[in-house]
Amino acid sequence: MTDRQTQAENETEDRPTVRVLLAAHGEAETAGIVENFRISWHTLAHAAEVMRLPVLLRLLICSFAAIRKRLSGRSGSPHNDYSRGQAEALEGLLNEGSGARYRVEAVFASAPPYLETAVAMDNGVDRQVIVNMIPTDSRLSCGLGCHALLAASEDRDSAVIARFWDSEELVAVHRDHIIRHYPPELVGQDQCLVLVLHGTVIRDEHGAVPDFHTGEAEKSAYAAALRDALLAVPDRSWQRIEIAYLNHGVGGEWSSPTLEALLEVLASEGVEATVVYPCEHLVDGGETQELPSVLEASGLAKTHCLPCLNVSPGLIDLLAARVRQVESAKQSRYLCDACPLRNGNGGTA
Repeated sequence: MTDRQTQAENETEDRPTVRVLLAAHGEAETAGIVENFRISWHTLAHAAEVMRLPVLLRLLICSFAAIRKRLSGRSGSPHNDYSRGQAEALEGLLNEGSGARYRVEAVFASAPPYLETAVAMDNGVDRQVIVNMIPTDSRLSCGLGCHALLAASEDRDSAVIARFWDSEELVAVHRDHIIRHYPPELVGQDQCLVLVLHGTVIRDEHGAVPDFHTGEAEKSAYAAALRDALLAVPDRSWQRIEIAYLNHGVGGEWSSPTLEALLEVLASEGVEATVVYPCEHLVDGGETQELPSVLEASGLAKTHCLPCLNVSPGLIDLLAARVRQVESAKQSRYLCDACPLRNGNGGTA
């Protein structure tokens, strides 16, 4: 081995290793009954920590969902694969001329590898950063990572990045993505652009406001900021922007209007064309796969569904910038307002 090779190897060994976990929801990659049941079971188990969801009800919901998916003839979700693609792209970008050695992994709340066990730091890892890949903060999004860190006592050398809902940079990435992918054949027609978010519980079964962080305020602010940015686009193709939600409908009253309800209104008003953009889904998955069939059933004459950001360079650049900022400061200023790490030693890397 030459002196130059020895020097390069020593420099590599001296660099700190930073583990970055892209924490996404996680979905079934096949139409198999067992896999789909397991995904639903994990999802509802998390929800049951803050909502009243009896075991029997969860068993019925998970069984029905798994059987329906198997009989639908649809393939598995691309969600996990796109998430792994994001991790690969981010790792490549972070390691370009870096003073640290970055290792980026996609982990999931409801699919393996599970976030709750992945937060345990490996030997040889100096620090880790958990990036919440659901833009709006809540107990059931970024909260899953924070509570997992506290349960594993790994919060001291870990940092969490959330608060994408109030990121002007992410709004700009979405805006440019929509402009780039907007169907040119609809230009000049009376049309509506619909921003679709995942709904949340706003009243429990007794009509009371839930006593956990639902993310309702963050969702409203996130959608409003993107709507305002899109309405400010000069010579835009869309005349109107509406906001709608995809709901599960268990545990109480959910966000409104639902996408189906809004599409019914647009059809009754005689809107010529409707374009849907799932702005809270950073990767395409099971829910976005179903959007074309929802649009087809709406009765609207012309509809179109835009793709998610997936591995968009703008998104990867934004993620890299935030990770580098947190790593440089050795602490995160991107904790949600209700984050349990604010009161402890967490939030530091």
